[in-house]
Amino acid sequence: MSFILGFSFIIFLAVFTVLLLLISKRLPAEVALSSVALLILGDLILVGLWYFGLVEIVEVEKHFKLGIAAAFCTASMGRSIYFILKSNSL
Repeated sequence: MSFILGFSFIIFLAVFTVLLLLISKRLPAEVALSSVALLILGDLILVGLWYFGLVEIVEVEKHFKLGIAAAFCTASMGRSIYFILKSNSL
């Protein structure tokens, strides 16, 4: 159960990614790299809130950490595939 609780973090990562994409479309081309900094900072804040908010109620902390790591791996793979496909379609 701890792994599933950690892996459910992917929902927040997906929502954050979509919000960041919507924001980055409105930014001028000169500050395109700032979206990467926002992505890293946002991921850092979200994972800190998720981990420290739920670490007291999980049964096995190691499985919880592995779930969070799996969520990050899956989200990163999805982000990279999306950006590769987006750049090829231009």
